[in-house]
Amino acid sequence: MKHVIKKISMVFAVVLLTASTISAGFREIGGYVDKAEDRFVRNVWNFIKNFQSNQNVGSHSWKYTQYYWNKPYFFSGPSHVNYADKMDLVYTAGHGSGYYLETNKSISEGISFSSASPLGDLATNGDLEFLIIESCNTVVPYPDDNNYRNVWKTIFQGLHQLVGFRTLSVSDNGIPNNYAGKLKGNQGIWQAWFDAVNDERYWIFNPTLSDGAPYPGFASAVVYTSTENDRLGSYAGTDPSGKSGMKSWWQY
Repeated sequence: MKHVIKKISMVFAVVLLTASTISAGFREIGGYVDKAEDRFVRNVWNFIKNFQSNQNVGSHSWKYTQYYWNKPYFFSGPSHVNYADKMDLVYTAGHGSGYYLETNKSISEGISFSSASPLGDLATNGDLEFLIIESCNTVVPYPDDNNYRNVWKTIFQGLHQLVGFRTLSVSDNGIPNNYAGKLKGNQGIWQAWFDAVNDERYWIFNPTLSDGAPYPGFASAVVYTSTENDRLGSYAGTDPSGKSGMKSWWQY
């Protein structure tokens, strides 16, 4: 199937690109791609293609409505409310490092989540609940940084869950499609991610990377105690913020 990343026309640039639960309704998914390698396009597409038409999961209906080359202003500055914070779930892929995600390799452009805008921003009616980042090392949990809560609280202002990898990751595999299938089956957001990563590890007979982490790397997640059982079909109706109640999960 041919798929085309949409263009965004801007003024200055053209970018190619459970506790109680909330009420039922239409939910939006965004897919953002690092302008680097073709595998990142495939990673994002293989997730969002599962939501080309409305997918009813529990009391919600999910569909992707954005598919773009990623840009820092999707997550920072006033425009983030038109991109990441207009979505309910974002799936993005690219090169990464601790608390950082690349958006365009050729110009060394990227997002530092330690200084990004608040996501799910309660003050500006932001909407993002779930952020999935398929990259190396970006989603730093407790074992790797005792200060992780103070860093992540910058973006956790209504955001419920962040999932990704705490180690090197090897992409261009079955994880995105498998993960989408598990979410459509109404598994938990971070739990389904960990299962999809483990499934891929078993399918390829456990080779190891140079850092000793089994392919495709070790998953991680940052969540709140009140939101850790969220799923596409139902999730917490209250939006937490800051570091109170924040916790991390990780594979090792």
